[in-house]
Amino acid sequence: MEIDHVVAPSGSLGPDEVEGFPLVETFQDCCGETRQFEVTSHVTEGGYFLRAAELPREEEGYRFAAHHPSSPWVAMGILRRRIAAGLATRYLASHEGRRCLGHDRAVGHVGYGCVVIDGQGISFDEFTEMLQTYEGWHFEIRIEDGFDVL
Repeated sequence: MEIDHVVAPSGSLGPDEVEGFPLVETFQDCCGETRQFEVTSHVTEGGYFLRAAELPREEEGYRFAAHHPSSPWVAMGILRRRIAAGLATRYLASHEGRRCLGHDRAVGHVGYGCVVIDGQGISFDEFTEMLQTYEGWHFEIRIEDGFDVL
């Protein structure tokens, strides 16, 4: 989809000054567990940037982001779809008391000193142990911008 003309947000709004933000949204994951997210906004000349961080914040948790050049509410719709899709699949399983990949795939984000899969922080050492079970297999690492602006 090509956009011929983008209307930038009003210069009267500063960062995090979109009416109704921050807000808390509740979703259910693939196991029926209720998860709450604090959604915050940031306004720039490039548009509206929303972030959703799973509560409580003292744990790593899920993180999602969305952007729209002219509407915080369109960005909110994009963010809600991303949260729902991100919670729809469980990537981790347990085998003999240890975490492992449930179906040869993992999606998450890079945390501080860890990777976060299914909202759980996994140290790089534990993640390396998980990968060693796939010795000889091929893999692909893809790092993506959470806002998907480009």
